[in-house]
Amino acid sequence: MSDAAGDVRNAHHTVASLCADGFFDERAMRTAWHALQLRHPVLASGFDPHSGRWTIPERPEPTDLTITQPPARLSATAAGPGASVLADEAVPALLREAAARPFNLIDGPLARLLVVPLSGSRTLLQLTVEHLISDGWSLNVLMRDLAALYSAALKGEPPRLPPPADEAFPEFVRRQNIMLESGPGRAAVRALADLVSDTGPVPATPIAGFSGSRTIRYDRRDSIVRRLDAPLCQALTKRARAAGMSPPTLMHAALHDGLWRLSDAQRVATTLSTANRDAAGADSMVGWLSSKVVVTSEPGRATDLDDFLAAFHRRVLSAFDLARVPWPRLIAEMTPWALGRHTSEPYVTFNAQTVGMLRYLGPLQFENLTITTLPVSVGWHDASIATFWNEDSDGMRVTINWKTDWYQAPDMERLWTAIRDTLRRWAGTETG
Repeated sequence: MSDAAGDVRNAHHTVASLCADGFFDERAMRTAWHALQLRHPVLASGFDPHSGRWTIPERPEPTDLTITQPPARLSATAAGPGASVLADEAVPALLREAAARPFNLIDGPLARLLVVPLSGSRTLLQLTVEHLISDGWSLNVLMRDLAALYSAALKGEPPRLPPPADEAFPEFVRRQNIMLESGPGRAAVRALADLVSDTGPVPATPIAGFSGSRTIRYDRRDSIVRRLDAPLCQALTKRARAAGMSPPTLMHAALHDGLWRLSDAQRVATTLSTANRDAAGADSMVGWLSSKVVVTSEPGRATDLDDFLAAFHRRVLSAFDLARVPWPRLIAEMTPWALGRHTSEPYVTFNAQTVGMLRYLGPLQFENLTITTLPVSVGWHDASIATFWNEDSDGMRVTINWKTDWYQAPDMERLWTAIRDTLRRWAGTETG
């Protein structure tokens, strides 16, 4: 709301974009979409700015599919079979524009399903949800449920789905706030504040190239996408297991090493995104449950690699021990003036999604359709540098986003080179 008041149009949405090859049944998808909204009523919610509370209609009325015709001059390669749907720039441009269209935060609903029929055998699907009521885990839950509901509608059978979450996201937030105001909850907040007293809840980590500008806009950003191939990831998995940690933690440690090499600081600090799905039934809930923890390290003081990795792993585990305290609550405790505002601190964040997480939620399979996931995203992370590590069958896809008021593309290329070279060195390989 403050963005819109300041004429900053920066949609922060979670988006799943798919190319579906095969026979697409619009009627069955409409039935599935309606059922999905009834299964997850938070999608129909709005926000009361006066009370500061989410509102969900007692009997939400499902919205219809958004049917959009393709660009008139779409190339034959994009409309035909195969994975070349992005060969025509008109396709990602259409999807980005549709995903960025703002929601009515006050009245809702806060989700929509776009259908773009490219040809008789190829269809684009895009689920867009306001990030205020969703996160990466939630998006995977929604897509799993939509696929099951679509198959059920085609066959005229009941869907094969786990029971829905026992409570809606606003109720989860209410219970969480009650816990945080209790004696144990306030003690947990104070303990976490003590843990990050040296860095604060939003730890500044500027690196070489940082402009230091105090005039920054949240919507001025850029990104690069790089890959770690499968052989390198396999070698890194072996190295991580030898250190008693997960591969994403090893990659997070490499980010710290790269930041240290490109800065003058002895201590490096980043935020680490957490799923926050430990509560009973939370694995099927749709909402913004994910949070952040602050992780610090001192790469220059380690006696050797094993010493550094062991210390880094301890820091991550210590941070996770207090992860039940939401990051905004920590900000409110330590820097209340910063709550609800875009940060002016150049902090760096690490976000990982593993194949194991996707396997936990089940495969994404739409009946009679071959699905290709399309890399479409909109909006911007609040960090000065936001890194996203997405595992797939071919290795790891790494996206680095940055605020262009603070950094330029060569600065991020240097950071990526430092991270990649560190990972190669740790893996004992020069490929990847």
